[in-house]
Amino acid sequence: MSTVLALILALQQSPGGVVWETPTVEPVTVTEVSELPDLPDWALADPFGWERSQCSPLVRGSEPMSACQSRVRADLSLVLGDRLPAGLRPADTPTPCQATPSADGSFPVECREPERRIAAANTVQDQVCESRPRREGGAVAFVTECRPAGASSEREGLRFRLPVGDR
Repeated sequence: MSTVLALILALQQSPGGVVWETPTVEPVTVTEVSELPDLPDWALADPFGWERSQCSPLVRGSEPMSACQSRVRADLSLVLGDRLPAGLRPADTPTPCQATPSADGSFPVECREPERRIAAANTVQDQVCESRPRREGGAVAFVTECRPAGASSEREGLRFRLPVGDR
């Protein structure tokens, strides 16, 4: 029995070993990589404008609008990748998932298009400005005073009218 164990140990440590079959080398298939579409710089800066220009009825001819949009959006997606705006993503792309903080301090994962938030409108208030002379030191300076358009033009302080001419 000990001779059998010694023989098995000797066979396991021998460098030659037993080869039952030769491995077959599978041929490597080369997949042709499609080239990136050659888009102008302004198309990358304004992808919405590029889609409008390419899918105009004058440019697309008899091609249907949906086919033109999917072709242009696929080209833009290849070139821009993740920088492609959400409005131009092809319909088959998955919606982005992100963890957003909630009121209770947890971070639930939501998979949906990000919401567009409207910036607070900064309304410009109409003003009425008047330029008046004012004495400053030994010279006259013109000072501009502005007030909101709806405010009264009454000035504060003492006012009186001087009679002009004979009556």
